[in-house]
Parts: sequence; C-alpha cells; structure tokens
Amino acid sequence: MGRKTCVLLTICVLCGGCYSNRLVIDPWEGAPRTSSTTWKPPKKVKLSCVKWDPIKPEGQEPLTLAEVIDVALQNSPQTGQSWASARQAAANYAQTQSTDFPTINGTYSWNRSRSLSGPSVGSLTSSILYLSTWGPQLSLSYTVLDFGQQRATSEAARYALYFSDWTHNSTLQSLIQTVTDDYYNYLYQKELLIANEEDLVTAQTTLEAASVGFNTGVNDISDVLQARTQMLQTAIQLTTQRQQVENAYAQLLSDMGLAADFPINLERMPSVDPDTGMLQDVDQLMELALKQRPDLLASEANVRSKEESLLAAKRQFWPTLSYSLNYGQTTYTGWQNDHYDFTTALSLSLPIFTGFSNLNQVREAQATKELAEAQLVQTRLNVIQDIMTSYTSVYTARDTVQFACAFLASSLQQYKVVLEQYKQGVNTITNLVSAQSSLASARAQDVSSRQQWFTSLTSLAYATGSLSEPQQEAP
Repeated sequence: MGRKTCVLLTICVLCGGCYSNRLVIDPWEGAPRTSSTTWKPPKKVKLSCVKWDPIKPEGQEPLTLAEVIDVALQNSPQTGQSWASARQAAANYAQTQSTDFPTINGTYSWNRSRSLSGPSVGSLTSSILYLSTWGPQLSLSYTVLDFGQQRATSEAARYALYFSDWTHNSTLQSLIQTVTDDYYNYLYQKELLIANEEDLVTAQTTLEAASVGFNTGVNDISDVLQARTQMLQTAIQLTTQRQQVENAYAQLLSDMGLAADFPINLERMPSVDPDTGMLQDVDQLMELALKQRPDLLASEANVRSKEESLLAAKRQFWPTLSYSLNYGQTTYTGWQNDHYDFTTALSLSLPIFTGFSNLNQVREAQATKELAEAQLVQTRLNVIQDIMTSYTSVYTARDTVQFACAFLASSLQQYKVVLEQYKQGVNTITNLVSAQSSLASARAQDVSSRQQWFTSLTSLAYATGSLSEPQQEAP
C-alpha cells in the first residue's frame, strides 16, 4: 500500500464521522439577531411530527360512561406518557442487572507504521521501515465482588420501576375521575339548559297572566313590566347556559383525546334514588385505600428506591474485586504471527480519596431519602383527607337529592297556587314572581343534586383507589 493511499485513508477515517455547517464559524446566525426580533428558521428545516390518529367512537347510539372512558384511556397523552415512563424504568432496571454477567468484547485491528530502521552512523544512513500488524482480540471482564454495591443499585432501579408502574396506575385513575366529572358536568349543563327552558315557559306564563289582568283592568302596568323583566332575565340566563353547554362539551372531548368539534351522542342524566347502605364503614374504606391507592404505593416504592440508592452510595467506600482476560492473535508483515497471546489479571481496587465525591454522594442520597419519606407522609395525609371528605360528601349528596326533590315538588305546587290566586286578583305580582324564582331555583337545585350524587361516588371510588382493577400491596 502506497504512502498517498495511507494518508487518504487516514483522513477519511478521521473526517468520516464529522459534520459541520457555517454555524461553527458564526454561531450567532442560529439565534435571533437582536432581543427585539423573532428567529426565522432555515428554509430546509425538517421537524419530526408525531401522527395523531385518535380512536373515535362508532355508531349513532348514545355513548355510556364506560364507552366514553374507554375512548379516553386509548387516546389520552397523559397515560401514554406514564406508560412510556414505566417502560423506560423497566429497561433501566434490566440494564442495571447487566453487571451480573461478564462483559465480552471482540475487536479486529489493523495498524500501519513508518519508522527509521536505525540511526545514521558515519557514511551509513538509516533505512525506512514499514510495518503492518493485524489480528483479532477477545477481551473479558467481570466484577467478582463489590460488597453489594451493584445489587443495591439494581434494587433501587427495581423500586423505581414499581414507582413508575404505580404512577401509571394513578394516572389512569386520575383520567377516569376527570372524564367522569366532565361527563356528568356536561349532562348537568344540558339538564340545566332544559330547566332554564322550562323557566322561560314559566316566566311567559306569568307575563301572560299579568297582561290579561292589565287588559281587564284588574292590575296596572307595573305588574306587566315586572313580569316582563323577569322573563327577559330568564331569557338571558338561557342564552348564557347554551354557551356553558358548549364549553362543557368541548372540555369532555378534549379529555377524551378528540377534537372539540367531533360529534358524539350521550345519554341523558338518569334520575337517582340514592342509597348509602351499600357503603362500607369509613375505617374499612381507609384500610382499603392505604392498601391499594396507586399514588400511595408509588410513594412507598419511591422511599424504598431511595433507601437502596443510599445503600449503594455507602458501599462505594468498599473495595471492588475484578477479573479481566484478553486473548488474541497478532500477525506481522510477512504473514508471521504469534499463534496466540493472552493477558489475564485479577485486581482489587479501593477508593482512598475521591475529592469528597463519594462522601457528598452519600449526603445527597440521604437527603433524597428524607425528601421521599416526607412526601410519603404527605401522601398518606392526603389519602386520609380524601377518604373523610369523600365519605361525608356521599351522605351530603344523598340528603341533598332527597331535599331537592321535595323542594321542587313544593315549589311547583306553590307556583300553581299563587298563579291561580293572582289570576283571581287575591294575590300580588310580587308573590307570583317570588314563587316563580323559587321554582327556577328548585329546578336548578334538582339537577345539581343529581350531579353531586354521581360525582361524590366517583370521588369516593378514586379516594379508595377503586376506579380501576384493585391494586396490590407494595412488596
């Protein structure tokens, strides 16, 4: 092989992995020119785009809550992120266990050198010597003993994996709760719109009665004006409520991972007959939540992971026993070889001074463990608070539904009686308008109480960690 060929080959090898553009000379071209100007991307800039193809419900039948949740779970980017994090943690745990196996590397190298064969002496001049060597090499290395450092590192990764897995479960339950609340909020807004439409009909009835009384000379114009004012107020509320329905619909679709203009058909909010006899005792619910709340289990796994990380940091002060073996064959110019060559070594390394690096790693790991323990305590307090507030909310919602139902029936009867009295001239427009307002409030309270009942049950299920399949207690 000639000298020029060797030079060209060397240049190609050195530059083959290099790539540069003009920013290496003038890096300011990659940033905005001034603090008051925008950055303009290059003409040929290419961005990788993730294709968005959400799962869409099919058919014209009204979707149930279970079907809505199923679509949301498949489309949600939050669950996609938590799932990817769990898979990443699983791969990291598998990677930490690779130290249990020996590391084997195979290489094949070719070397070419040019040197003087000897110094110039008198009239004798040295000659140029070209030498080529090539051959395969096999290397093996293995950590024989490290006093549990790698094992502690692997255990920390294992509990970090559990943390990611339970965090994913918690993300699923949070999404289910969010979508359920959105679902019942949309149904509530629709029912409230229907109630407002009924309020408008009631206001028109009141206005008609006042107009008849004015035309017959029984009442003066002030009754008509007051009734018309109430009707216009109700019409404004109806218009505003239509916007609330659209907002709730858009929020539900967004949390389902669908475009806000995608058409879906949902069932109406069902009537309820609340029964709290099926609920367990609050102490039983508390015990259940402490065993299967995924965020609590994730916090416990996080503490275990930090404890193992602290143990691994402390074991850095212990010696490490390693073994290595290199085996190969080298061929020289003229096709002569050494048949085989090997190097074996058993080494013991002990960190004597690392510039306080190992010591500070222990301190950092200790502080991280204490932080995880504090977070675990806070999570437990949050779980207990969620159980207590959700448990009482269910009973409050039950009573509210019963009272709201009676309130609606009473207000409707009151309005009918006052309306008849007003038509007969034995009651005032003030009392009629007051009865009309009470009826409107009763209709809104009836719808709100039903929504509160369903959402309180959802909150209690979330508080106990029962919105999905039961969780397992942390090992």
